[in-house]
Amino acid sequence: MKFELLFLDAVDHSLGRLDYASLSQQALMEMVIEGITNKEKICGDADEPKDIEEWKGVKIEDGEVVAIYWVSCALKGPIHLEWLPSSVKELSVSENSLAGTLDWALPTSMKELDLTANKFTGPVDLERLPERMESVDVSYNKFDGSLKLWSLPDTLTEFHAFDNKFSGSVDLTRLPVGLVLLDVEINSLSGSVVLTELPNCLEELTLSNNEFTGCLDLTRLPSSISSLQLHNNSFSGTVDLSQLPRGLEHLDLSDNALSGEVFIPDVLFNSVNVENTKLIKRQMQ
Repeated sequence: MKFELLFLDAVDHSLGRLDYASLSQQALMEMVIEGITNKEKICGDADEPKDIEEWKGVKIEDGEVVAIYWVSCALKGPIHLEWLPSSVKELSVSENSLAGTLDWALPTSMKELDLTANKFTGPVDLERLPERMESVDVSYNKFDGSLKLWSLPDTLTEFHAFDNKFSGSVDLTRLPVGLVLLDVEINSLSGSVVLTELPNCLEELTLSNNEFTGCLDLTRLPSSISSLQLHNNSFSGTVDLSQLPRGLEHLDLSDNALSGEVFIPDVLFNSVNVENTKLIKRQMQ
């Protein structure tokens, strides 16, 4: 595709996304992978890329790219998400060695984004996520900065940010109403957390291995929750466990500065882990 490559040489990288409308799907996709040092794993010859219909992991419908699956391809270098065609709904580039910061000007049609297990750095701009996004996974990277969870799209059902370098406090009182899973384990998040205004359909919440502090109010958890992971933080004081949801399968409070007697419904007694705390478990009569 020499014509496309010559045309791309003349493209001004500072142009806003609205100016990309004049570019073909082929040109846009070539710009997405421009910085990848071993792009031949995707497009064949790096100097004369194949037509995108022949690229590895690219799904095309009616002449437009709708999904990209470049999983475990050993890709290296930066990727330019800002050049993704507006038709892309799914992107998975997990388990590679992609690196650098990202421009979060994602296609408005995007619903699923998986960047797991790469070497990305810099902030994750949650405020710029497409409004119809359903699932985001940025786990196992080196992203940093704050997590403005209040700005997550209303349609989001899953957000994974496990094992990064995020810091600062988090607001759990304005999460998407349909959120089912939230995992921010193994970061440097801090401050107190409010667990009394979680989404009604939330099933899994993982806050463990951070630097959270303060008291815990577990008296108004959503009835849907099955897993609540709070271990290895600096939560303190006592905690009321008498009103835990009956569907809770695992509550981990271990490795915190919690203390005192806690009365737990008999059916949930073995589901609560208080190891390495000063909590004393008692069965409710």
